[in-house]
Amino acid sequence: EQSKAEIAAKVRKKFGEALAKALKLELTEEMLASILESYRLIQTRVKEGKTAPLDENMLLVEVNRLRSKRETDETKLRIALLDLRNLIGMAPEAPLKIKGDLKGLPKIFPTLGELTNRALRTNPDLLLLRAMENLADAKLKKAETDGRLDANATLGYHRLGINEAVQFNYLVFGMKFILPQRNRNQDAIEASVLNKAAKEKRRAFGELTVRQQVAKAYSSYNSAMRAREIIRVGVVDRAKENLDVVRQTYEFGGNSLLEFLDEQRRYIDLKESLIKPNLEVYLSKIEVYRATYAPELI
Repeated sequence: EQSKAEIAAKVRKKFGEALAKALKLELTEEMLASILESYRLIQTRVKEGKTAPLDENMLLVEVNRLRSKRETDETKLRIALLDLRNLIGMAPEAPLKIKGDLKGLPKIFPTLGELTNRALRTNPDLLLLRAMENLADAKLKKAETDGRLDANATLGYHRLGINEAVQFNYLVFGMKFILPQRNRNQDAIEASVLNKAAKEKRRAFGELTVRQQVAKAYSSYNSAMRAREIIRVGVVDRAKENLDVVRQTYEFGGNSLLEFLDEQRRYIDLKESLIKPNLEVYLSKIEVYRATYAPELI
């Protein structure tokens, strides 16, 4: 069961990384299409003498920059998909399409205490350690039992007749003692005591490790959620509003094309930067699932 959870976590994480690269490529292609449309409009205005050729050249530079970025993004996505195919046992040339969105609604997890208790109950390593501890306890009890003095009582009745006149009646009572081999049993008891203590310490250390893993995963998820919301609301949304204002100002002749392109490039970079915190939220959520061996993981 543990191997299933570990494999499932690895596959889900690799899928998330590949999906993040696919979303970056999608964003680049979206912005390239927008710039190409603007470039065609500028070409028309230059031919009509309404715009200076410099604007056309600046847009062409931006078009080529985005084309180069698209090639880089495509390469990164292809490599990520190859890694994903390898992880799930697919041939490198096998067709594979992924879809999804890293944004998603926040996962409402139970409290840290509830997650920890679930992990302590279901963690396969801890279940094995507890079984080994119980076995060590059983061996200790057996060694103690084998080392005790054992005794059996016997009671009998006999009649001895010499003749009809002389009769003897006997009541026989006896005790049978089984003496333990003192040295061997004492060594066995001491070894069992040490073995049980070692198993208890291993189980206690395993529980401590599980508690730390759950606490770390839970803290990372909450931190990733807060960071994503700060960037989404306080950075990207505001940058979109700024870009709309600069675009309108440029269209009315208040700003230069260079100012508009700078603001658009800034918005693209910020929007792309939101993919990373979205991925961090996704990966940290998977880590909470893995640390608690949640059924949602498989």
